[in-house]
Amino acid sequence: MRVRSSFFPCGDASEGPSSLFGFAAGAVTRPAGRGKSAGVQGDRQMRYPRRHLLPLIGLAAPRPGQAARARVGEVSSVTGSATALFSGDAPRALAAASPVLIEDLLSTEASARLACQLDGGLALRLGGGAKLRIDAAVLRGPQAGVVLRDLGVGGPLLVDRPPAAGAPPIALVLPWARIGVRGTRVFAGVMDGAGVVFVARGRVTVDAVGTRVALAEGEGIDIPLRPSGPPDLAVRQWSRARIARAMALLE
Repeated sequence: MRVRSSFFPCGDASEGPSSLFGFAAGAVTRPAGRGKSAGVQGDRQMRYPRRHLLPLIGLAAPRPGQAARARVGEVSSVTGSATALFSGDAPRALAAASPVLIEDLLSTEASARLACQLDGGLALRLGGGAKLRIDAAVLRGPQAGVVLRDLGVGGPLLVDRPPAAGAPPIALVLPWARIGVRGTRVFAGVMDGAGVVFVARGRVTVDAVGTRVALAEGEGIDIPLRPSGPPDLAVRQWSRARIARAMALLE
């Protein structure tokens, strides 16, 4: 993999450290009229900085935990205690207008509520005890897409993005399911001892227990957390009472 850096003004890292000084590796010009010993001495002088520059270049390269992370949104509102976690960094307490960075693990305490607005019009709401990491947020180009990974029990959370032509897909990865989202308002969480997915607007695909199911507006599905036997993922219309119970986990 080629790594470009401001430490290589005359080329990239694949051209070697000699590009720091604007000459090609091994292209050492010996002064005219000098003997072999002078040339050998010149070669030794040129080898010395090359040999010692390599470890310096390694030290200058940023470590993964130290590299700057892109801002992908901000906190809209928070009730109770919520934090952003990243390996090697101290936990950041979240408040309204706090930045949300790529690879942040958003975590809420049992009674907390958190709302975030991400780039591209994507809104997130987390209920109590949720742990959601923003693994990727690439909003342009052929590989555009957003990956949200739940590292808790699976919600409760709400993903909401208005329909938009050409909007990159969203993958919501839960411990018990993977949900493909586009212009959709979808709830996921644990209710009544099962993982549940409900679509308030749009359509989603749900992959769980070896089965793929498509859900349309108003439809939901219950997924066994510990499946036994053949999966039976029945798609059902949710009642207003059950929808209200789910929304109460986020309000």
